[in-house]
Amino acid sequence: MSTPKQSFSYYLKLLYPFVKKDLGLLFFGLFAMLVTSGLRLLHPLILAQIIDHSIPEKDMGQMYRYGMYFVVVVLLSGLLSYLQIVLLSRLGIKIITKFKGDVFRHLLKLPIPWFNKQPVGELIARVESDSERVKALFSDLSITIIGNVLFFVGVFTVLFIRQWQITIYIMPLMIVSIIGYGYLFRYLSKFYRQIRERYANITAKITDYVQGMQMIQALNQQQRVIRDIETASAQKKALETRTSFIEYGSQSVFMFISNVLFVIVIIMISAPKIIAGVVTIGTLIVFIQYIYQMIWPLMHISENVMQIQRSFVSLKRILELTALPTEEDEFTGKQIPVFEHEICFEHVWFAYKDEDWILKDVSFCIPKGKKIALVGASGSGKTTSVNLLCGFYAVQKGKITVDGVALSELDFRAWRAKIGLILQDIFLFPGSILENVRVYNDSIPADRVKNAISIVQLDDFIQNLSGGISSELAERGQNISQGEKQLISFARALAFSPEIIVMDEATASIDPQTEAKIQRTMERVLEHKTAVVVAHRLTSVLDADEILYFSKGEITDRGTHSQLMQSSEEYRKLVELQLLQGDA
Repeated sequence: MSTPKQSFSYYLKLLYPFVKKDLGLLFFGLFAMLVTSGLRLLHPLILAQIIDHSIPEKDMGQMYRYGMYFVVVVLLSGLLSYLQIVLLSRLGIKIITKFKGDVFRHLLKLPIPWFNKQPVGELIARVESDSERVKALFSDLSITIIGNVLFFVGVFTVLFIRQWQITIYIMPLMIVSIIGYGYLFRYLSKFYRQIRERYANITAKITDYVQGMQMIQALNQQQRVIRDIETASAQKKALETRTSFIEYGSQSVFMFISNVLFVIVIIMISAPKIIAGVVTIGTLIVFIQYIYQMIWPLMHISENVMQIQRSFVSLKRILELTALPTEEDEFTGKQIPVFEHEICFEHVWFAYKDEDWILKDVSFCIPKGKKIALVGASGSGKTTSVNLLCGFYAVQKGKITVDGVALSELDFRAWRAKIGLILQDIFLFPGSILENVRVYNDSIPADRVKNAISIVQLDDFIQNLSGGISSELAERGQNISQGEKQLISFARALAFSPEIIVMDEATASIDPQTEAKIQRTMERVLEHKTAVVVAHRLTSVLDADEILYFSKGEITDRGTHSQLMQSSEEYRKLVELQLLQGDA
């Protein structure tokens, strides 16, 4: 998704909320910049006064006095510049920290389907790296550009007042230079965006490879991974090299032409006037000094504007992210859910893309306190039904109701709070077992966590750990077994005291011994709960109140285990494959 082209003022309006509480610092920086620019204008004028008056008149007192003025101006200018840089750098860090926080808060509100399409590394690059580049907009850089521009204007004003005949000759050359740099900025901006995109691509690749390191090493794919990263890095390097060559090459050419051409023009114009006594040597010194002082601000302006260009490229990438609709935009229901009777799917149709229907006219009900099982081949629509039930996706045709109220009319966060979701792919955070069970929700007391752990029979495992419930888990729980991860996920669901337990292939990745252990505790886990179980292994759903058999997005059979064994050939074959051959 890309945002439409916007004006500079549009972005300033977006950034204003981040700086409005610190306008005092910004105004101080602006004031310091104005004073510093004015002091910089005095340097050549003081030297001209010494050359044109103090030396010819042999007035040593006046020369020392102007010399002291020169020292004071330099020291004061340096002090103000230092304060400006320090305070505005601090301001930039403060503002960008808030900016990152707001970006990440928006990220947390985006719909689950969007995350399924995004490389993790790209998101990291946007939230962290791009935000760091945006910091330049809040630092002394922006004010420095204003200061250099004002100094540039001030120089021409002083020169025009002092000797307008010479000034009008150099103005066309400077205007041509400025226009040329303007075209250069516009030309380079597209390269800056491509560089950011290639950087994000490399970050995404590295993130994916680090997460899959075990598989890479197991399959001896290290060299292929290296080649992939090297290829992506070489593409980024080639683009950066080309951009740097154009950027700094053009600056070098401009510096050479400016330093030589401008000085030659000034000397050629002023020399006859000096000989004729119309122009003083001090005036020539002022012109040469100002020209040198103008060239550097112009170069700084170009360099700073290029940095600002990069910052705006990063800002646009972040704004593309923050412009995405959140779950609040998609799920607008406000009614607090009450689940006393049943949840019903009523002629539900759903497709992830266009009209490639994953669910086709699906209807079934989940009575409160009952256990409903969803079985069938992979891709038949079981997990999609669970995703719709949890409110991760919106139904496209038909509706899902809770006690007769459409799910779309309910507050989706309050509805999800009623659901304990247990997945096959368990995500564990780096941290203690306690924090992983309650997912950093300190309002859940440790006693409730311990009770949940006891219900899922994890007591023995935790007691054998040196830190007990406070024992640290590695990233993604790599220091414990798959079965132990699954039991922690069961405890997590129970600790949040949900009314509904949803299990999506929760026992598919564990060994039969652990599965048997879970089966023994399932009755206690689901006690007084409504359960929706998506199962590949049928041993976990044989006691279900109703089993729904999915095939190609439709429910082709439904009933208890014994009923389906009589009425459904497909179900009977599935049972025979698992139970009779010992695979379940």
